[in-house]
Amino acid sequence: MDSQSPDQMLDEVARLRRLTRARARGAAVPLMIFGLLTLASIPLYSHPFHAMETLPDGGSVSRPGSTSGYAGLDGFDRSGALSIAFWLITGPLSYLACAWWYRRRAARVGLTVRWQPWAYVGTALFAVFLLAVFAQNHGAQKAPPPLGESFVASAVISPLLAIALGLLVLAKVERSLGVAVCGLVYGGLCVIMNGYGLGQIPAWLVPPSGGMIDGMLNPAQNLILLAAVLLVGALVVQLRAWARLRSVTAAAPVQA
Repeated sequence: MDSQSPDQMLDEVARLRRLTRARARGAAVPLMIFGLLTLASIPLYSHPFHAMETLPDGGSVSRPGSTSGYAGLDGFDRSGALSIAFWLITGPLSYLACAWWYRRRAARVGLTVRWQPWAYVGTALFAVFLLAVFAQNHGAQKAPPPLGESFVASAVISPLLAIALGLLVLAKVERSLGVAVCGLVYGGLCVIMNGYGLGQIPAWLVPPSGGMIDGMLNPAQNLILLAAVLLVGALVVQLRAWARLRSVTAAAPVQA
């Protein structure tokens, strides 16, 4: 028995380490917050549930509003200034809400993860978005940019991509594969929606010439899809966290 006690102690230390990580993690709440924030951006668009109508001669029906792209997706937003104000206010407020959650969790369980770097980086990403908007407004030429440059600008300047990059940082902090998958799927969908147009399927995904999804030609359905990625991801991450916590606490403190 004495010869086995060092192994038993190492097993107990490993169990306590797993228990500490399970109790400290809480990524489901940030995923839920940013999923709800994505849904909250729907009213930024002048006609969120109606696609642009195409005329027989190939033209399109004009809608009231602008196509600044600052709302997050390539749609007619009510006001570029309103879209910018929305993201620059609600973005940092969302990180403050996440910070409150982590501090409250730390006070309750006595454990926490290093969430501060993620909150700082995430808030800085929205500041980068502001600088990108400023640069685009004051440095854009009257002539439309080439297709490649337009693709890059529409994808990078979106605040939705800032959310995706922030989630990747959170995945590293939480050491969570589920959060990383959510961030990659969310960001990838955002790039496709903005780079190729709402409802458009790129040719590299559906060869030879791509395709179109009629139900995804308006901003609302696309935002609902993006939000669903985070909300479903939050549910899965939370269920896995509960299962992991139960398995660790159910293990015997000292195994024979």
